[in-house]
Parts: sequence; C-alpha cells; structure tokens
Amino acid sequence: MNTALQSANVELSVVVVGWNGAAYLSACLDAARGEGRELIFVDNASRDGSVALLRERHPDVRLLVNDANLGFARAANRGLHEARGRYVLFLNPDAVVSDETVDAALAVLAGRPRVGLVGVAQRDAAGRVLPTVEPFFSLAALRRPSHARVTAPDGPGPVEIEWCHGAFLLGRRDELVALGGFDERYFLYAEDMDLCFRVHESGRSVVYLPQVSILHEGNAAGRELLGERRAAAIFASQLMFHRERRGFAATVLLRALAAVAFGVRALAYRLAGSPLSGRYAALAAVAVRGGPGPTVAAAGRQPVPSRATGER
Repeated sequence: MNTALQSANVELSVVVVGWNGAAYLSACLDAARGEGRELIFVDNASRDGSVALLRERHPDVRLLVNDANLGFARAANRGLHEARGRYVLFLNPDAVVSDETVDAALAVLAGRPRVGLVGVAQRDAAGRVLPTVEPFFSLAALRRPSHARVTAPDGPGPVEIEWCHGAFLLGRRDELVALGGFDERYFLYAEDMDLCFRVHESGRSVVYLPQVSILHEGNAAGRELLGERRAAAIFASQLMFHRERRGFAATVLLRALAAVAFGVRALAYRLAGSPLSGRYAALAAVAVRGGPGPTVAAAGRQPVPSRATGER
C-alpha cells in the first residue's frame, strides 16, 4: 500500500512519549488501538526495556527511538511530524483511554471548527476525578492555594478553559504543525500550558470534557527522573512561561515575592522538623536563580547509554 493511501486511512494519530515506562506501556497502547488510528511511540532513551517490549509485543506501533532523553516537547514534536492522521492525540504512557473518550473528543473537533485543543477529565485508580484545569501561570494564580487554583469542572461540557494538564490533548494535525508543535525550550512541564496559550493566541479555544475521562497513573516518569526536585522543576518551567508571556520586569517581581514566601515557609517547616522544608527551600532557590538548578537542567542534556523514551 502506498504512503498516500495509508495516510488516507488514518483519521487519528496517537503519539505517546515514554521514558522508562515499560511497566504500564502495554495497557496504554492496547487501550489506544482502534480503527482508523495509528500509534506512534517515541522513546527517550529508556533503560527499562521499553524498546524491546515495543518490538516484541507491539510490532504494529510505529517506533521512534531517541539516543538521549530529549525531554517531552522535542520527543512529542518528533511524533507530530511523523503523524499521518487528520487529528493528533498526545497521550501519556501511564494513561488508559477508552473509545468513548476518544470519540467524544473527536466529535468536538469535527463539529466545532473554532476549538483548537480538547482535554478530558482524568481519574486515578480509585475512580476519583483529578483536578487538572488551571488558569495561566501568573502572580495572582501563584498566590492562590493549589486546591483553589487547580480544578476539575463538572457538567455536560464542553467547558472552555485556559489550559489543562496534557496527559490527553487532542488537536488537528495541520493546526498543531502550523503552531510549531510544543515549544522545545521546555524540557518537562509547562509545555502543555504554553501550547494552550498559543492556541488561544491563534483565535481558537481550548475545551475540557468533564463527561468522559482517562485513567491516569500520574506523572510516573517525572517522579522517577526528578524525585523531590519535581516541584522545583515545575516552578522553573512556570517561570520560563511567565517570562515569555508577561515580560522580564513582571517576572523579576514575581520571583522576588516568591523567594520571600517560599523562604519563610522553608524556615517554618525546618523549625517544625518537617521534611517539607527541603521542598520549599528548593522552590526559593529557583525563584532566586530564575531557572532550574544544575541537576534539573542536566537531566535534559546528558545522553543515556541505552536507547530510551521521553515521558512526563
């Protein structure tokens, strides 16, 4: 079958980026299969046998192997540029999706041309809905407690939002390519927020479907890669977004206020003997420096001897 005919038969390309996710990868891929779909897996130099697993158990999946962990954005863009479907779904490897969820999201894009991206509800293993919808990062947002800032809208949907966590993000391939895909300056975290921001800038909306959901294990690779540094890495990426979108002066002010606030919390937790003191000390350090520490930054630069994957 020639390439043009193959492309005509593909409605949806599912792009999965992975890093050391062999334990949950088969469940993700098995659930994502369907008529008119192609599966693309981009491996960010995994060391746990993910590539061998793909070749042995999932030969139908298009496999792209990176020699180093390039981070989520670069790996996802590689999958985007290989995609042949009219629509592209970015799906986390620790997520399990149903046909009902995929069909509902596709129906929104098919029926609403001004919608640019679709996200869905996320549930944990116990069936609880996870809060994954946020306003764009700003000083006002930072001052709000996380339970008030990160929400899970309910109702029939679609609900127009600013952005949602990108374990499931569906868009039209041509529009995503025109936007340049994900901003590859983000190694891990905030690249989904940035993409949603640029979709809004393009005149299209981002919507969230509360009535359908994925099962999401929740940041497995991020925890493995960064451990206790994860909160600091998220904040560093948020600062980068803020600097790009709000300007240098506004970001310097935000950093100064955050450094004081996080420093005070770190001291209070330290006096109380709480292990949270280290987390807030790391956040304060990021606010002072304005970027990730050397260890976090190096995670995106160091090649890994064996082939691997690039998940969040």
